[in-house]
Amino acid sequence: MRTDKNHKDIDIKKVAALHSAGWRSERIAAEMGIMVEKVEEILRNYEEKPLKGSEKTKEGHSQQESLLILTPTELREIYKEAAAIGAREALKTFEQERKKEYSGRADRRLRNTKLLLRNYHMLKEHAENSVFGRTQMKESALDILESMMSIYNDEIIIQSIKNSATRTAIIVSHIETMFGLYYSYCERSANREIDLRRYLVVWDMYMAEETLSAKEVAEKQNISKDSVYSDLRIGIERLTALIFGVDGLNVR
Repeated sequence: MRTDKNHKDIDIKKVAALHSAGWRSERIAAEMGIMVEKVEEILRNYEEKPLKGSEKTKEGHSQQESLLILTPTELREIYKEAAAIGAREALKTFEQERKKEYSGRADRRLRNTKLLLRNYHMLKEHAENSVFGRTQMKESALDILESMMSIYNDEIIIQSIKNSATRTAIIVSHIETMFGLYYSYCERSANREIDLRRYLVVWDMYMAEETLSAKEVAEKQNISKDSVYSDLRIGIERLTALIFGVDGLNVR
């Protein structure tokens, strides 16, 4: 590591290598743990390395020429270190993008669950009235749900399901089956009373033959409207994990 009395313990070669690799001073400063001003000072004063020996000027004074002289080994070390730093940055960026994508998929699954619940009765009626139009399909419920993930228009999503009587029947059956699993989960829950109430809140607002408003559910359950919306949010999150698969959301 090249240092001097003015930049003690600072790896000058590393600073130079990062600068040569196109890094901005701010990024170099963050990597090295020094001030931006210090980076710029190093780049001004230490980008060049004095040659051994000197030449005499006409006045008899010593004048040193400055050139950056690095051995092949030093160059390999610099590029190797710069590549390692670049790889770490690339991995960090990849992880950030992966988390962003995962979060985006979770949001879309939650949105699509709400969309299916809002349209449950219409889809159910459509499936029942189109029973003779059903055909054999290799598509599973999860295949249909996955196809919804690339569509961002709610009307198009619902229409894509309704276009096939078989698709509609598959989705309706899947929703009802997952509701049954959700009920079984609530029945066995350590917080049975609260979880069953959440189940009933979602059921009464979306699945019941005669759905209720938030105000009516609050009166029925003897809770506040805020509690109704809180129960609804948690209930739908858990249903999303069941409907789309356990990787759909981080379920509380």
